[in-house]
Amino acid sequence: MSDEISKMQERIAKLKAKQEAQKRLDERDVKLKSKPETVSMSVSSSERFHGLDFLRAMAMLMGLVFHAPMLYYIPIMADGFQDFGVSQATMPPMEAWLNATVYWLHSWRMTVFFMISGFFTALIISKRAPKQFITDRFIKLAITMLLFASLFDMLDGRFEAKLEHMWFLYYLFMFSCISWIFTKLKPSSSKPEASQNHTIAIAKLVIIAVVLVFLRPIADQLDGGHVGVASHYYTIKIGGFLYFLSWFWAGMWLYSNRFLLVAASSKVITALSLVIAAGVFYILLPNLSGIFGYGAVDPQTTYEAVQISLLKGLNAVLWGLFFILFTHQAMKKSNFVLNWLVTLSFPIYIFHLTPCIILSALLIGMGLSQIQVLVGTVLGAFIISVVLHYLLIKFTPLSWIILGYKKSWLQPFKNKALS
Repeated sequence: MSDEISKMQERIAKLKAKQEAQKRLDERDVKLKSKPETVSMSVSSSERFHGLDFLRAMAMLMGLVFHAPMLYYIPIMADGFQDFGVSQATMPPMEAWLNATVYWLHSWRMTVFFMISGFFTALIISKRAPKQFITDRFIKLAITMLLFASLFDMLDGRFEAKLEHMWFLYYLFMFSCISWIFTKLKPSSSKPEASQNHTIAIAKLVIIAVVLVFLRPIADQLDGGHVGVASHYYTIKIGGFLYFLSWFWAGMWLYSNRFLLVAASSKVITALSLVIAAGVFYILLPNLSGIFGYGAVDPQTTYEAVQISLLKGLNAVLWGLFFILFTHQAMKKSNFVLNWLVTLSFPIYIFHLTPCIILSALLIGMGLSQIQVLVGTVLGAFIISVVLHYLLIKFTPLSWIILGYKKSWLQPFKNKALS
C-alpha cells in the first residue's frame, strides 16, 4: 500500500513539474510575441545616439570647410591682408565647384546643428535637476562665448562686443533657457513612449517639416531678405532667431518621439531623401547669392523671393532628414577616432576661424589655386586648432568649462563636478 502511495506521489510531482514547465514555455511565447512591437516602438533610455552625436560634431567641424574660402565670398576682408599680397580688388570669384560646396554647406549645416542640439538638450533636461542644467548651460555656453568672443574681438586692439562665429553659442544658450522654461511649464505626460501611435507621430513630423519650410520666407523677410545672425552681444536678428529656434524645438520634439528613428530605419527612405535633396539643391543653386547677405543679389519680384525662400526651407528639411537617418543607421557603435573627433569638435570650432582667415590669405597671396587654398587652409587650421586645444584646454582648468569637469583630464576636486 505504501509503495502505491509513493508511486502516486511521484506521478503527481512529475505532473506538477510538467505543468510548471509548460507554464514557463507559455509565458515565454507570450513575451516573444509581444517583443517585436515593443522594440519597434521604443528606444532604450540608456541607448547612446552615436550617429547623432557624430553628426553634431561634423556640423561644427564643417565650419573649417565653410570658413576656409571666406575671403572669396566676403572679399572686403582681404583688404586687411594687403601685406600678404591680397586685396578686395585682386580677389577672384569662387570657381563653380567651390561655389557649389560653400552654398551646399551653408544650406543645411546650421539648421541641422540646431536640431541635433535641441535633441540632446531635451535628453539633458530629462536627466538633470533644474539647477544643474542651468548651471551646466551657463558655464559651457555663456561663459565660453563671453570668454572667447571677447578674446577674438580684441585681437585688433579694440573691444567692440562682436560675436563673430560665437553667435551660435549666444543663440544656443538663449534657446536652452527658453526651452527649459517651457518644458517645466508643460504638464508631464504619464503615457509611456511605447504606447504612442506611429501614424499620429508621423503626421506630426510631416506638419513640423511643412512649418519649417514655410517659416523660411517669413524669416528671410524679417531680416531684410536673408536669414541673419547676431553680430554683437546686444543684437538679435529676429528672423534668424525664430527660424533657428524652430529647428531647435523640432529637435526636442524628435527626442520625445525618438522611436521614429527606429521606425524610419529604412535604406529606401534614406536613399530617397538623398536623391530628392540633391535634386532640390540642383534647382536652388543658380538662385543663390551671398552668404548671410554679403554680396547677395535680391530677386526682382516678391513672388520670386518667396519661391527661392521656400526652396531653401525645403532643401534644409530634406538634407536634415537624410543626414539624421544616415548617421543613425550607419553609426551604431563608436570607436577611438570618432570619440576623439566628437570631443575635439567644440574646441576646434572655437579656435578655427582666425587660423582659417590668416592661412587662406597667406595661400591666396602665394598664388595657389582655389583647391590648394581650400585643402591647405582646412588641414592647417585643423592642426593649429588641435594644438591649441592640447596647449590651452586639455590640461588646464579651461577644460572644466569647455569639456565639463567629469570629462576633464584635470580633476583635483574629487567630490565636485561642474558638469
